[in-house]
Amino acid sequence: MTAAEVAEFLDEVFPQSSGRFVIEEVGHGRARVRMPMDESHLRPGDTIAGPAMFWLADCAFYVAVLASVGPQAQAVTTNLSINFLRRPRLGDLVGEARIAKLGRRLA
Repeated sequence: MTAAEVAEFLDEVFPQSSGRFVIEEVGHGRARVRMPMDESHLRPGDTIAGPAMFWLADCAFYVAVLASVGPQAQAVTTNLSINFLRRPRLGDLVGEARIAKLGRRLA
């Protein structure tokens, strides 16, 4: 699927994500997604909240999977962990996902 096809599919099956991120690039096994950040994404201490970063990571990988396997609305995350290494400044966050192995049932 192309970036435009993935975006159109997501608008149809995952309308909650509409307008929350921009698919910049996709290819087989990869995706680059940009999520505009604003004051609503901050937690106390003026850092971007972990759930916003986690959401971006999950969506970037979902986009990479869709770009690779086609329109499968029920492709779901079975496991995801994140380590916060340093405090991000307020600004757009970019999520780059790369699929290491794409199997029949799991990516």
